[in-house]
Amino acid sequence: MFYSSPEFLNKCYAVVLMSLFLIVGAPGAEASCGSSNCSLIRSSQSGTTNEGKLVMDVSYRYIPQDDKKRGSSDTNDVLTAKVDFENGEIEEQHHREFKTINELVQFDASLGVTDKLTLALNVPMINDRLHEHDDEVTPADPAGEFTNRDGTSGFGDITLMARYAILQTIKHLLVGGVGIKFASGEFELKDGDGTINEPTLMPGTGSYDAVISGMYVFSMIPGKLDLFTSVTHRFTSSNPRNYLFGDSTFVDGGVNYALTQKVNLILQVNSRLTGRDHFLNMPVPNTGLTFVNLTPGVSVQASENLSLYSHVQIPIYQRVNEANLVPSYGILIGASYGFDAL
Repeated sequence: MFYSSPEFLNKCYAVVLMSLFLIVGAPGAEASCGSSNCSLIRSSQSGTTNEGKLVMDVSYRYIPQDDKKRGSSDTNDVLTAKVDFENGEIEEQHHREFKTINELVQFDASLGVTDKLTLALNVPMINDRLHEHDDEVTPADPAGEFTNRDGTSGFGDITLMARYAILQTIKHLLVGGVGIKFASGEFELKDGDGTINEPTLMPGTGSYDAVISGMYVFSMIPGKLDLFTSVTHRFTSSNPRNYLFGDSTFVDGGVNYALTQKVNLILQVNSRLTGRDHFLNMPVPNTGLTFVNLTPGVSVQASENLSLYSHVQIPIYQRVNEANLVPSYGILIGASYGFDAL
């Protein structure tokens, strides 16, 4: 059943208006990530494809979150809140975070409906998290009880996007996009105590979210040197448990250099701004963040239809509300295969 809420409908109206703005020429772009808290860069599915061409992409992401931050400063202790869904409460400083290892296997597909219109599907097939923390931290028991049983694994939230080439010349490419993220992933998995687990550890969010994007590419030397920038915004809605993830804005920019006919070098700066989460209209402590990362990468054309790519993400700036764990680095490897399907 399709779940909706008043704020989701309002945000849909905003998406429609912003989509019209994109169609008449506003700059923009898409960042695609299936998990509820993944911040690694988009895959190779970012622009448009030729009419009738199908591009399939499989990628693997590895993101260890083991650096401790309070605001933008390092800290030795990270106490975070627990959302008690069963009793409708938020317990502040409930547990002490140590480490979360995020692994994601994602399948993407893009089909060129026309030379300007492309439909893209993002499918997070395996969304796995190993999580370690001290549970039930109280003034009487400040040490708590260590556990690594509260990680999750499962199918994530599918995203369907439509991208349109607003401007397409030898030197300029402007692409606008609009889409929806479906509530296809698990969002009510239980922890080791049998209660609903932390929302940010779930494979899915449980909400239907709207996405708007845009990308601009300038070919300084066509076929050799490209500059690009992109912007994506995700409008979130409350899930059936009345939990609302904060809206996210992704801003990327970078350069693509053709070293040889088969090898491309890519250097990106990726930023993400995510607002604070809310539960029953109450702000959730330890949620919301600002990340800026430097991301070098390489793409190799292995054959006429097959390309392989790899990226490493290096944090430049990280800020969280209150205290939380942040990624120490990120790795993305993948393969894309394109062929004429129609």
